[in-house]
Amino acid sequence: MSGHTGVHPWRQQARALTGNELIPDVLLLAAAFFLVRAALLEELFPFGPAIIIAAGSRRRLLWPAVLVAAVSVWLAGSPQVYSRLLIFLFLGLTGTLYPSLRQRGPLTRATLAPVAIILVRGLSLTIWQPSFYGWVQIIFEALLAWGLTLGLLETAAARRQEERLLGGGLFLLGLLLGLQGWQVAGLSIQGIISRYILLLAALVGGPGVGAAAGAAVGFLPSLAALITPSLAGLMAFTGLVAGSLRNLGKPGVISGFLLAHLVLANYFLGSEGVLAALRESGLAILAMVVTPPFLVNYFREFLTVPAATQPVPAGTRRQENLKQALKSLARNLRFHGYDESPLNVVRQVARAACRGCPAGKVCWELEGEQMLNTLQDLLQQGSKGPLTAADLPEWLASRCGRGRELLAALTTRSSQGQKKPAEDGLTTWLASIFDNLAAMVDNAFQMDSTGDGTGQPALKVSVGMASIPRHRADVTGDAFVAATLEPSRQLLILGDGMGAGREAADASGTALELLQDLLAAGFSPELALRTVNMILLLRTSRENFTTLDLAMVNCQNGQTEFYKLGACPSFIQRQDGVKLLRSHSLPVGILEDLQVEPLREELQEGDLLVMVSDGVLEAHRDLNEKEKWVSKALQRAGEARPQEIADRLLRQARALVDGDPPDDMTVVVARVEKAAGG
Repeated sequence: MSGHTGVHPWRQQARALTGNELIPDVLLLAAAFFLVRAALLEELFPFGPAIIIAAGSRRRLLWPAVLVAAVSVWLAGSPQVYSRLLIFLFLGLTGTLYPSLRQRGPLTRATLAPVAIILVRGLSLTIWQPSFYGWVQIIFEALLAWGLTLGLLETAAARRQEERLLGGGLFLLGLLLGLQGWQVAGLSIQGIISRYILLLAALVGGPGVGAAAGAAVGFLPSLAALITPSLAGLMAFTGLVAGSLRNLGKPGVISGFLLAHLVLANYFLGSEGVLAALRESGLAILAMVVTPPFLVNYFREFLTVPAATQPVPAGTRRQENLKQALKSLARNLRFHGYDESPLNVVRQVARAACRGCPAGKVCWELEGEQMLNTLQDLLQQGSKGPLTAADLPEWLASRCGRGRELLAALTTRSSQGQKKPAEDGLTTWLASIFDNLAAMVDNAFQMDSTGDGTGQPALKVSVGMASIPRHRADVTGDAFVAATLEPSRQLLILGDGMGAGREAADASGTALELLQDLLAAGFSPELALRTVNMILLLRTSRENFTTLDLAMVNCQNGQTEFYKLGACPSFIQRQDGVKLLRSHSLPVGILEDLQVEPLREELQEGDLLVMVSDGVLEAHRDLNEKEKWVSKALQRAGEARPQEIADRLLRQARALVDGDPPDDMTVVVARVEKAAGG
């Protein structure tokens, strides 16, 4: 019913992924056979031109649709058979001679229907049997055909659920009207399908939707002929009762359906129609029993109009779009160097796994964008190991009957890709940056919606710092930062730039400022350190490294993470002694592949944390004693304030080198204390 112009992109994706287009084409032509037979009040046939124009949007279906419509009209022996055949021929010739019409909007193409009806039937009426009533009938049929054609064309490109529901309802109405009079073993096919639709609507939408569906299908006979719509009351009541029991599932809906029929069928239909109605209802119930869950879910998603849903704020939509864009950048960077883009790989995998799947249209038409993003994430995850059923998100696992095949194909294609060179650290870093930014956008939205969820911190950190430049230098190359980060984290960073003087101060100061900004923005310490490392490498071709000693204290519970990149050992002084924290990682700014391994300790009230630059430790002439003298000095610190302890340690270090330090010296002392009100 739709052409390639203006078709929703996920419908094109669905057609590409669910296999050969021959099956949907055949089904569309079969529907056209019944639609052209649909009559309103036994005299108006607006569905024929509408379905031919809609099917003709695809060039290859134009003449097959005209032929099917002609055969249907000829076999039905309906009134105005020759004029209707001429209308179909006119539409076929117009579509062939003016193929550019397919590129026009729905309104222009829909106008062909009333033009064809008025020209052909009006000319026939004028020549053979002119009458005022005849012209009224023609005008009314032309207007109905125009509205139906526009509805079908608009539905093909509809993005709103209400528009799809309207178009689907018109299409189904035509099909049911076209089945008027068709019987099998004395039972009306229209009646069986109508009752099945009622059951499905009651199961999916509850009493309101069930009653509406019942009233709609109950009025069908009176639309086709001038008869009293007595069936509408019965069907509406039946849908209401069946829908009220939908919480019990299929058994409840079927029980309510039968109960309403038994109570009111004799009153509405009379004794002669009760038996036929019950037999038709029995076949509809049997069809409902064997209906698979995925079809019920598809009908639920198609039928439910999110009218009562609160509109999504524009800011939230932009935030979600930004998150998806950042994740997409990260995925494509990680797959840089593969034979194909991850998007093409996902499409090929899905085309093979979803081909012919009954739920394929639901997945790719209703949730196409979410499917692509999910499968690309799984493809990336598959490079780390085989995917399992637990990796499928719940919304997909609940309806996907080919989950195992899909995961196996994604794992295989991921392992077949050409891996990036191991030394391509810049691409890996950029991908990590985009991933982290996407997570930060998501976390920021959640915190804005629910708050940060943290209470009053139980601990606080008091800090003291003392520093002196090396002999004959006017500025120290060391740098220090102490900052409070949200939520309730205390950050301490000590950096030592290569060399001494202003160049070293610039290197260490830049690294610490950038690191503090990244951590405050929400970057993880690992990614923040890798980012600083990459920035230092990109800033200059000359060797320019900085040691970093970072401690992040959680003031809620004292849990502390230490990251030591080329830094001296840190000291933790407690009542039972002094503990040293060591790491052998290289400074930042030397290698792309930076190894970041955190050390974790739980600091308690009264603990003393000391961080020093290498000038302090190397002040002792005996290398075997360079850490011991600091430990011994801390054991004598007592309850002095952190600043007093830092000043005392710096004086002792300076005394060890006779007042002329050969390197910059910095001492940082932090004491963990009980917070006010904690």
